[in-house]
Amino acid sequence: MTRVLARSCLLLGLLAGPAVAQRARPSAPAPAKAVPEKVVTCGALANLRILMAETGGDPAAIRTRLADPKADHLGCTRVGRDRIDGNAERVVIGGTAYDCLKVKDSSLCRWTLSGVPAEAP
Repeated sequence: MTRVLARSCLLLGLLAGPAVAQRARPSAPAPAKAVPEKVVTCGALANLRILMAETGGDPAAIRTRLADPKADHLGCTRVGRDRIDGNAERVVIGGTAYDCLKVKDSSLCRWTLSGVPAEAP
């Protein structure tokens, strides 16, 4: 009897699950994210990865570190979007995409986290 009751409860739970999930739809679209006016870039991809690891990728922690004149900036800086002249390169490492951006008045590209997700393998 207990097994029958347990199976019945399990079956009811499984049947009710999709119905509950179907009803839980957002009524309004999510608001668009604000695009920052400056992008964090580094001269070397390895330094960008170190900066992201040491700050946990937290934008506030990155801004604080780059604003501190005594901190090791690892050759990283914030570049205004108006100075970006397109992509020079793109790599994917461990599922994370990185872009090397062409920057006006520079012959070298600067590395940043890609705004485009990495493609699935």
